[in-house]
Amino acid sequence: MHQLQLVIDHDSLLINQLAEALSSPTLSASAKLAEARRVLGALGLDLNVTATQQVWSASELAKEFGVSAQAIGRLANKYQVKTDEFGEYRLDQAIHSRKQVQTFYYNQRGRNRLTELLNSRTYQNERNSHQP
Repeated sequence: MHQLQLVIDHDSLLINQLAEALSSPTLSASAKLAEARRVLGALGLDLNVTATQQVWSASELAKEFGVSAQAIGRLANKYQVKTDEFGEYRLDQAIHSRKQVQTFYYNQRGRNRLTELLNSRTYQNERNSHQP
């Protein structure tokens, strides 16, 4: 009986998380779909839906560009790259806790914009370091 109650509690928690995600005014439609897929998958149901576009986290882009994830975030904040045009917010697991947090994932346009900004910043740094 106790084990059954634990399963019911876990399922209730997942359904509450899904309801919160679906009612969030800040999450995009694809982020809501991703959360629905995660929760339904955990409940043993598969939507068999694939994402329409590839997205990257700040950590993934940082590793590729050879900078820190914080540098990507600062650059994105400074130049307003965290918009629907350049990506979407998704619920993600916090690294050092069980808490769920909203994380911005960059689409191809966001990736291209960050590449432009990083190249411009690198060019400016090199130019400034060669001036007497």
